[in-house]
Amino acid sequence: MLGLRTQESDKFNRFWELVQMEAKSQGKVFFADCGEGNILETPDLECEDMRGWLIPKEKAKEFETEWQQGKVSDKWTEFIFWAEWSENDGNIKIRFETY
Repeated sequence: MLGLRTQESDKFNRFWELVQMEAKSQGKVFFADCGEGNILETPDLECEDMRGWLIPKEKAKEFETEWQQGKVSDKWTEFIFWAEWSENDGNIKIRFETY
């Protein structure tokens, strides 16, 4: 799945689709680095805040080459974001934050 290096469960993949849909709405692609906690597991969904890179769509192929090799250069530092989920009335919302 785009933006993930490993095979994940169907429940996590449904969450990941929400992450990528929000990224796409901003003209970007999110590439995962690692999970950051804040875990929610339901019968249908598995959520976790994620740290990674929020890359403009037009730079995604260039970035993906480095990311797949596990050697991301410092030129991508400005694109490091956290994909954080929240839930309201059963709806999962994704927001991208920097700290």
